[in-house]
Amino acid sequence: MKICIVGSGHIGGGLARAWRKHGHSIVFGARRADDPELGALCREIGATAEPTARACVAAEVVVLAMPYGALDAVLGDIGAATGKIVIDCTNALERGMRLKYGHTTSSAEELQKRIPDAHVFKAFNAQGAENLASPTYPEGRASNFFCGDDAKAREVVRALVSDAGLDPVDAGPLESARLLEPLMLLWVRCSQSLATRDIAFRLLRR
Repeated sequence: MKICIVGSGHIGGGLARAWRKHGHSIVFGARRADDPELGALCREIGATAEPTARACVAAEVVVLAMPYGALDAVLGDIGAATGKIVIDCTNALERGMRLKYGHTTSSAEELQKRIPDAHVFKAFNAQGAENLASPTYPEGRASNFFCGDDAKAREVVRALVSDAGLDPVDAGPLESARLLEPLMLLWVRCSQSLATRDIAFRLLRR
């Protein structure tokens, strides 16, 4: 699958490493495609980098793994992303580690309103990058919750979560992002209280 990842930090880079192992074609969308660190990452895993607008054109999936504050600029680059699956990994936070949206909407739902002809999914927003590098615990794979409205795209996202080494948990329609986005804050608080980032959510089934 052709995947454009906007953002090459811990989450974007971690997803790229995992997906390349499963043969997915990765192109990073970047403002500076000639950045030396990004070039080193591309050579390491066999990916490429292009200006964001160009990188998005041929991609079937666009992954937003940059800071939320860059969203306006990125949307200006990727345009309507018509027909594409857009996986939103961002966390919309305001000063004091507070969610910008909640209860009646979510940042993912607001994103869908801005690109109505794309298939927006929320995923990969509530775990440390350590869980992308090493997703398996003694109890099993760490869970990754995802949600979105398009049934066909849902199966693609489910497969990509699994290819990232995580246990995919379908949380239903995009409205469920109102529940998934606060999980990031819970993960951070638990990480602080337990003094470790080697923690993950896991859904148990009987």
